[in-house]
Amino acid sequence: MICFGGAGFGLEGTLGDARLSLTVAPSGRILRLDGVVQSTSSDYLSRGRIVWFGVADLALVSGPAEQRRKLLDSAGLQLAGSYARDLKDYDRSLRSRNLLLREGRTRREIEAYDKCLASSGDRIIDARAKLVERLAPMAAESCQAISGEELQISYLPGSAIPLLQALEESREDEIRLRHTRVGPHRDDVTISLDRIPAGSFASQGQCRTVALSLKLAVSKLLTIDHGSPPLLLLDDIFGELDPKRRDALLKGMPTGTQALLSTANFENVALPEGSQAHRLESGKLNPLF
Repeated sequence: MICFGGAGFGLEGTLGDARLSLTVAPSGRILRLDGVVQSTSSDYLSRGRIVWFGVADLALVSGPAEQRRKLLDSAGLQLAGSYARDLKDYDRSLRSRNLLLREGRTRREIEAYDKCLASSGDRIIDARAKLVERLAPMAAESCQAISGEELQISYLPGSAIPLLQALEESREDEIRLRHTRVGPHRDDVTISLDRIPAGSFASQGQCRTVALSLKLAVSKLLTIDHGSPPLLLLDDIFGELDPKRRDALLKGMPTGTQALLSTANFENVALPEGSQAHRLESGKLNPLF
């Protein structure tokens, strides 16, 4: 957090064998990996893997599809492969193509971006489909452990056919509506709890349980693929959770994971063995035990 009266902040520390630092100032953000400034976040994320949970993540369940796409991107960017490059290529082509559509440019100018958009878009859709297929059983397992409820997630691609074909078929509508109507920027993930749509019917406690289960699933996936767990940053994780769900969540923390948790209510919280607890008061951290 930025101190009152301050213009920015800096963080530095070690994670495994890597030294990571972040500086944020009005002039921008600087990432350093082992002292070397990084021009992109790809290498930084591949070494400093992090899974974050905050209050805003409740929107994973009841919010717009963009929130669920961000979850997939967060996982995809921290896995090995071409996901980061494909996402960058797709976003660049999509912005250019949508600009031409908004300006009412010629069909030939718009079609010039189709192959590039389709090439990277198809790879993103394929990667996200495989990602959801792997995350689904892990999220279900976490949810079962926390609340005993059955969590199901499934992938809804923004194009059910090869993207180049979909672009051709939607051409007239796109020219009329002036934006690209098919592609991974229209992807979504359906979420159900005990076979009931969670976005429409889940309580606040259930939304928190589902969101946490999805984040724990990402953590398990990153651990499997990299051989070491990511850092878990869990802000105000207990919230609307009843004591039973809270205790089950703490017991279900992935083995060997370093987790930083925050809560406004520490009463009767049974932390895992070996944990440290501090109270933040008047700008200072004081150990509780």
